[in-house]
Amino acid sequence: MRKALVILTVAAMVMVAGTALAAGEYSAAQKKDLIYRLMNFAVFFGILFWLLKKPVAKFFRDRREGIARSLEYLETQARNLEEQTEIMQKEIAGIASERDSILSQYDRMGQKEADRIIAEAKAAAENIVQKAQAAMDLEMKAARQALMVEIVNISTKAANELVKSNINDDDQKRLTNEFMEQVQKLKSMN
Repeated sequence: MRKALVILTVAAMVMVAGTALAAGEYSAAQKKDLIYRLMNFAVFFGILFWLLKKPVAKFFRDRREGIARSLEYLETQARNLEEQTEIMQKEIAGIASERDSILSQYDRMGQKEADRIIAEAKAAAENIVQKAQAAMDLEMKAARQALMVEIVNISTKAANELVKSNINDDDQKRLTNEFMEQVQKLKSMN
């Protein structure tokens, strides 16, 4: 393709020169000068082409390869980024499920702790009720005993008053004798 381009360029120059010469508007010296200039251009173009052919071809080949490498590198980076994005999305999903798991675990722990606290509070309340009942029972016993003592004291006073007012000397002698007889019976039984 490059050779065809060079040949077409040279052919176009020859045709332009040929057309200019055929028109006949130029003198022989001008025609000769034009031919020398065209030959000079062709030789200069040929030398430039011959000298620059490999470096220019190498430049464009290297440039094409560099672009291909860059594209390949960018495609690799894009694939890596897609893979990393997928990995990150999986990790985010894993973190979300782990977060949900931790939250549910803390909910369960909180519920267990609440149940434990409620159970302890019920036990403490039951204990307080039992202690209060025991204290009430003791107070009731103490009140009964105090009442009994009071009743005995009042009864004793009343009986004493009654005995003083109703018992005379003969009754007292008779009661004393009966008491002594009972004591004697008890002594003899032993």
